[in-house]
Amino acid sequence: MVRRVYVDSTDDFVMWRAIDAIRPVSTPRVLVVDDYPVGADALQLLLEQNGFETRTVNDASLACAVAEEWLPFAVVVDIVMPGVTGLELARRLRASALTRDMLLVAFTARTSNDDRTRALEAGFDVHCAKPLTPNRLLTVLESVIGRC
Repeated sequence: MVRRVYVDSTDDFVMWRAIDAIRPVSTPRVLVVDDYPVGADALQLLLEQNGFETRTVNDASLACAVAEEWLPFAVVVDIVMPGVTGLELARRLRASALTRDMLLVAFTARTSNDDRTRALEAGFDVHCAKPLTPNRLLTVLESVIGRC
């Protein structure tokens, strides 16, 4: 099933695969991957205040292991990070049987059509321009899990 949710047609869209491929949990889990700890912590606070169980990782090279162990339904990823980039992380998550069906949300200051194409080709379901506003992220996540 492909599901499209348009938040703002200029910078956001979702192509969703089956969420039931991931072990169901009573509280939806979201993994935030951002090399900027203050930003990651702010997203964690926002998500937890809105009913999501959240973990943060500040090093993309560790994110696959956390995702495979913890099994979130969504991974929110900064694209521009040192070392392993968000694009490479998305490719790795899509390559693993345990993580390939997770919702992957990219957030980035890079918003050209080429940047969006690269993100989608890497495996992202959603491309969001920075600043990633609380309403935009919550709308995307809640639409996918059927809260909207």
